[in-house]
Amino acid sequence: MIDMTKVIMKMGMLFIIMMTGYLGNKLGVLDDEGNKKYSSLVVNITAPALILASASDSNLTGSKGEALSVLIIAVGMYGFLTLASLLVRVLFRIPRGKEGVYQFMTIFGNNAFMGIPVVEAVFGNVFYAALFNLPNNILIYSFGGYLLGKHQRSKDQEVNHAAFSWKNICNPGVISAVTALLMFLSGLKFPVLVTDTLNCIGSITTPLSMLVIGSSLANLSLKDTFVNVRVYAFSLYKLVILPVLIWLIGRMFITSFTVLGVLVIISAMPCAAVTVMLCNEYGNDAGLAARYVFVSTILSVLTIPVLAYVMSVSA
Repeated sequence: MIDMTKVIMKMGMLFIIMMTGYLGNKLGVLDDEGNKKYSSLVVNITAPALILASASDSNLTGSKGEALSVLIIAVGMYGFLTLASLLVRVLFRIPRGKEGVYQFMTIFGNNAFMGIPVVEAVFGNVFYAALFNLPNNILIYSFGGYLLGKHQRSKDQEVNHAAFSWKNICNPGVISAVTALLMFLSGLKFPVLVTDTLNCIGSITTPLSMLVIGSSLANLSLKDTFVNVRVYAFSLYKLVILPVLIWLIGRMFITSFTVLGVLVIISAMPCAAVTVMLCNEYGNDAGLAARYVFVSTILSVLTIPVLAYVMSVSA
């Protein structure tokens, strides 16, 4: 029987941290300028450190053939989500210039901050979740950066051109993700001192991200957030419809219940917390991102246990 106590506790903790950031902004401890600086800290230092630390994670064990199969499935999932993201502008009548944020939120979920702990709670193993996170780390800082930066196209052609430059693609997030993947495939590990240092730096990524999201929410009307029909419709699409489609398609090709289950759970994660940080980095609408991260995270407390239960009884 699936014990969802750990899942609910984890999501509850993230919610409390977000509300702490909200309160911090209202009390003047956090502000917009601080949000941008902390976002830059997460994107360029703490998140890359966490990714590099994963290269020496003792949970990343298993045959290279098994790992390659899971990686191929992960790439297929992101390909499917990318196609699904092309529909959001029409389905939800997204205003011109905002579609990049919605596409990003469709493709990328809160895999590292919530996905791995949730998978551990449901399946008792994080190996597959960690593998799913490797291509996510590469894509989120390259293709994801392009999606969040393309809104500048109508404003500044030069900035839009820069979205395709090697300088934008070869950022700390991509470099650290590629390094972690190569280290895993080659079997190399960092010395204990280096791994412990990276883990220490990376450990502040989740709480700092949640604080920034909560602080960003302080500039929005919570009443308008909760009565916004579009945010619920999009969350339904992100948290239920797409994971169910992935489950129905995946069960035709994937024989392992664990691999299929991890695939569905990872695809059912709420909008990535790093969306807000990257919106600050690329000058996009961080307030819009914070609203959707906040609501989708709350709703996922209900949707993820339901999906897990449906998969278990249908196995």
